[in-house]
Amino acid sequence: MKNKGKKLKKGLTVTAVIVTLLLTLNFLPNLTRKTSGMQVIEGSSVDVYYEKEASAAKDIFAAADARADVLAHLLGAKDSKKIEIYIYDRQSTMQQKKYGLIGSALGIDWYIGDNIKSDVILTSPANPGKVHDCEDVKKAALHEIVHAYNYLINKDMTYWVDNGLAGYLSGQKPAYPMCTYSPIPTLEQTKVRGLVAPIMFANYGGYEYSYTYIEYLSTTYSWEKVRDFAKSGDYEGEFGQTESQVYDGWTSYVKSNYS
Repeated sequence: MKNKGKKLKKGLTVTAVIVTLLLTLNFLPNLTRKTSGMQVIEGSSVDVYYEKEASAAKDIFAAADARADVLAHLLGAKDSKKIEIYIYDRQSTMQQKKYGLIGSALGIDWYIGDNIKSDVILTSPANPGKVHDCEDVKKAALHEIVHAYNYLINKDMTYWVDNGLAGYLSGQKPAYPMCTYSPIPTLEQTKVRGLVAPIMFANYGGYEYSYTYIEYLSTTYSWEKVRDFAKSGDYEGEFGQTESQVYDGWTSYVKSNYS
């Protein structure tokens, strides 16, 4: 029995070492945002790092530096540090910067940008992948800048509110009657979190629906209330209602405006 116990313990130790090594290897690309030879364009509100596609990087810089200060003001993040944007010529490189080497094998062609804390990572508009075009990437840049500011003002912000603010402030208004094509997310679905949240979120129309959530809050309570809520996450303190009550009001709004 003792020998079996020793063998089991040894086997578990070896397995743990192998898993640790595999995880370490997978996340090697995450150790730094920069790739070899990256150059930088410095601005008043953002710094843009890029590989070889200089013209595309300049387009992103022009849009981002012009708008970032406005976004910071709207979110009450006026005195925040400059946002660093990293643009990669290959979509697979960008995906690996978030999820490690496995990122490019996940088959998420729509995934062209993200934030890592207060840094933004983007696929170059020059090579936007199979699903998007260069204009989509420019919009994604503003979307991700909002995420970066959100991180700075409230690290505990929910994925739902975070993406709603990012979509709303970057002007990514849904162009179709969503309720006709996709069921309204449940209250539990609006609480999604974790590493796979982006995929789960996309599967139930979270990006589009969360836009309407912020639109509803702003229309019903005022942008000042939304801005304060973004920092506090306090439903009753800012809106005078519980999260569930706000959810019920929002679902009625969506049915009236997006069916």
